Amino acid sequence: MVPAFAILASMVSSLGGATRSIASDAIAASAAPTTAILVDKKLSRLLVTKYVNGKYEVIKSYHATLGKVKGDKETEGDNKTPEGIYTFKSVTSGKKLPAKFGEMAFYMNYPNTYDEFAGRTGNSIMLHATNAPDRLKESFDSEGCVVVDNREIAEIKPYIKLGLTPILIFSELLESDTAMMAPGQDTKVRGFFDHWIKAWESKSIEDYISYYHTDFAANGMNKTKWKEFKSALISRYSTISIGPESVHVYRHPKYSMITFTQNYQSKLKHGGWGHRSRGTKILYVAEEAGEPKIIAETYTTLMW
Repeated sequence: MVPAFAILASMVSSLGGATRSIASDAIAASAAPTTAILVDKKLSRLLVTKYVNGKYEVIKSYHATLGKVKGDKETEGDNKTPEGIYTFKSVTSGKKLPAKFGEMAFYMNYPNTYDEFAGRTGNSIMLHATNAPDRLKESFDSEGCVVVDNREIAEIKPYIKLGLTPILIFSELLESDTAMMAPGQDTKVRGFFDHWIKAWESKSIEDYISYYHTDFAANGMNKTKWKEFKSALISRYSTISIGPESVHVYRHPKYSMITFTQNYQSKLKHGGWGHRSRGTKILYVAEEAGEPKIIAETYTTLMW
């Protein structure tokens, strides 16, 4: 199998000491996420890519230093870099950042809801720089983070939107991974998403809940409680509209991730507004009996 990096590479054509979080980028996050960061652990490469004309094109390529212990992260302190699909929840620079992390650090949302479901532990996994450039001569010398130098982190910064830009970390990035990774290219998962939206808007609770994994969990609810919660809402409303925008599907050997802007509107049976909100929703999709199912989901409110 040909490493995808070899194929993608042929297409290569200041925060002032503050900490910013997802909320800081709420308005910016409504824009379509056309950029993704890919990490190939086998080659110790980080690729900044942009989705153009139906494919990912490499904008920048860097050597990255990764976890000093090889393999997928499982527990706190195992010094492994996690594998999966993540977003960046905050960025810190300046005096608030410990010197060993260089000039800037982007914190990933590891463990994400899928990792928590799998029992994986740990925290503070970052894409960061370093004040010890000699560390970058090694491919595996971090405590689980992805490390580049100060100049490179500054170059990467403009391509990251907190809570939205994904970083996909692979044990080895293969051509078969990139073929199904581009947003909108996975017709099976995209079709699944479209039918899920239709079931939700039609208020068919049995059809809607059939799109959820047996082990689904979100907001402290399992699948049974989620069904009860949604049934109660549906019974109050005469109409529900989801209005998905900027739908992107990302694939990884472990699971898929769907991101979209949700424009939720519902009307009560007597005619008044029920609920209106605009936000970014992330669906984690895992296969069950050969079919895609939502195993977890998150939602971040944006300005209406």
